Amino acid sequence: MKNRRTIVAAALATGTASLIAPLNAIAQSKPLTIIVPYPPGGSVDVMARILAERLKTTLGRTVIVENKSGAGGRIGLAWLKGQQRDGSTVLLGSSGLVINSIVFEDSSAYNFKRDFVGVAQVGRAPMALAVPFGSAANSIQEFVKSGKDNQFTYGTNGPGSFGHLVGLKFAKAVNLQANPVSYQGGAPMANDLMAGQIESAIDAQADFVERHRAKKIKVLASFGKERSTLLPDVPTMAEQGVPGIAGELWFGFLAGRGESTAFLADLQQGVRKALEDDVAKEKLSKLMSVEFKESAGLSDLIAMDFETWTPVIDEVGLRNKK
Repeated sequence: MKNRRTIVAAALATGTASLIAPLNAIAQSKPLTIIVPYPPGGSVDVMARILAERLKTTLGRTVIVENKSGAGGRIGLAWLKGQQRDGSTVLLGSSGLVINSIVFEDSSAYNFKRDFVGVAQVGRAPMALAVPFGSAANSIQEFVKSGKDNQFTYGTNGPGSFGHLVGLKFAKAVNLQANPVSYQGGAPMANDLMAGQIESAIDAQADFVERHRAKKIKVLASFGKERSTLLPDVPTMAEQGVPGIAGELWFGFLAGRGESTAFLADLQQGVRKALEDDVAKEKLSKLMSVEFKESAGLSDLIAMDFETWTPVIDEVGLRNKK
């Protein structure tokens, strides 16, 4: 067992030809489907389509993107679990899927740790709080003061999403009553925010960047530890007097546990090469900080998310029970 694990780890880390057998003919003949567990138009969907175009070349096979949205990403993960382990299906998601899996651990159709494996990280981005462009608030202090009857209404990607959790932590820190409004993805939530249908939203900064630059919404604060290079004009929560609510997402590929070492190593190297392409990197850099991590690095981040956020979820009483 030890020797097998050593070989698997080495294969994933290096992609060495002597360790990796060619993909079988059946897998090579099938298109690679990238599952996006969110609706079309959101940041992860856009990332997937940029990467799919490049992966067609780096993997030498047809690559398609399929949206399986709903339930904070659980629909997509359940779909991934149910696919054959033949090297034809992967999922592009974020650390928000880990958060959601902790919240709904007792009622999900899968077990995240048991059923999935991290293949490669493609980037990272902080969570952010945004308001309609016409909002009178231009800072977190002004936003908190403008809360009617001490209420804080904010859009999220659904119950148990990362935005839901971060919003609860924020509300507690500024002594407001949280009223989360659920959406099935960042795109419809951002559309309602632009239309003034909701007073605020918390999501990955990636879903807000272009709209903020176009002056359709205002991003008031980042939940990152430092200002983002994508929106350097936006201060962090800590800078505005609300420390201790760091929230940053990783974006990466997941596969069903049980996929062949050859497939996983091939995909990992294909992703690495795709991120080195100047055109793809430029497009992706408008959505996130592009940062490749191999399987071991992404697996460490997943383990850290479970360790960090499980007690926080229990603290705010967000865990869903059967």
